Amino acid sequence: MSITKVERTTLVWFLRGQLLDRVVLILTSAAIVTEFFVLLLSGEPLLDYVGLLVGAAGVVLCRFRRMLGLVVVVLGAVAAALLATEYVAMWTVVVFTLFSVTVRGSRAIPALLIAGIPVYLSIVIRDGWNFQSPVALIATACCAVGAAVGSAVRAQQRYLESMRQRALDAEAAAGLAVERGIAEERLRIARDLHDAVGHEVAVVSMNLGAAEVQLPQESVGAREALTAARAGIQRVLREMQQILDVLRRGEDGGDRDPVADARRIPDLIETMRASGTVIEASLDDTGGLDSSVSTAMFRLVQEALTNAQRHGTGTIRISLTAESDELIVDVQNKRSSAANASERGSGYGLVGMRERAQSVGGHLEVVEDANTFRVRAVLKRGTHE
Repeated sequence: MSITKVERTTLVWFLRGQLLDRVVLILTSAAIVTEFFVLLLSGEPLLDYVGLLVGAAGVVLCRFRRMLGLVVVVLGAVAAALLATEYVAMWTVVVFTLFSVTVRGSRAIPALLIAGIPVYLSIVIRDGWNFQSPVALIATACCAVGAAVGSAVRAQQRYLESMRQRALDAEAAAGLAVERGIAEERLRIARDLHDAVGHEVAVVSMNLGAAEVQLPQESVGAREALTAARAGIQRVLREMQQILDVLRRGEDGGDRDPVADARRIPDLIETMRASGTVIEASLDDTGGLDSSVSTAMFRLVQEALTNAQRHGTGTIRISLTAESDELIVDVQNKRSSAANASERGSGYGLVGMRERAQSVGGHLEVVEDANTFRVRAVLKRGTHE
């Protein structure tokens, strides 16, 4: 049974149980009021009112203390059977009260024993100790029916509530299983990526080292370029290892510290400058950011600088502006004559940058014309808790 069906069914039965209890309370009150006017119009002696008044007090008490109220109602019915001329109304009040206390949680058998035996004996005594009195037997049977029906409705409520809880538990367990499966699959992909790409990057690093050894001593510029390339390869390997370590700590319940941080953006810029790229940077303080925003900003700057270096020419201008509730990343440079619009916008770079910005509640704007390519990201600022 789906959770929606269980909730609907449970709601219907709860409303039915509450409604029946209220209906029974109304009927009980109507029976007491009717009996009161009958006695009043018939001119019965004051003694006939004793059972009725005690029973009414028991009905009121029963709303707060179920079993104690039932006992008082039964005492009123016994008093009516032994003292009053008319006692059927109080017998009806006992049956209704039995239903009310059992539908609200009291156990049926103790409630029936408390009510059934005194009602039966009082009617037997009234009929001259006739233990086979049909009225006594019918009254007792009606008490049993009232207790049984109330207990059955209560049991149905409890059953449907347990079904609803099971559906909720099953849904939660399924969600946890899906999340666990996703985490395991991501970890597997990270391992495969590390093994495959890491191997190829290591091979490239060794080839760069071999090329550096074979260079003539006077090739200073080429040697510096190879040294910078090898340093970049080593950074890639370290970062891949850090990513895998983060995923493994996440699987084991450890901390998930980001491998990319906005505080590392100046180092990233200096690294690119060391490779010969001309960068003009204007950086506001980006400390105290939420980890997800800090990571997104670093990756956006990293990807924007990579694209600018790959497809552009001349000076790269980058600005990081920290406002009260927003962070603005702006990277632009002159378009290379060898790069066309379709080349710049192809692949997953811009798609990934948009997804990064959207993941922290921001957005990405790409402005390009014949001479300039500009990327502007606006991120929602967050703070550490």
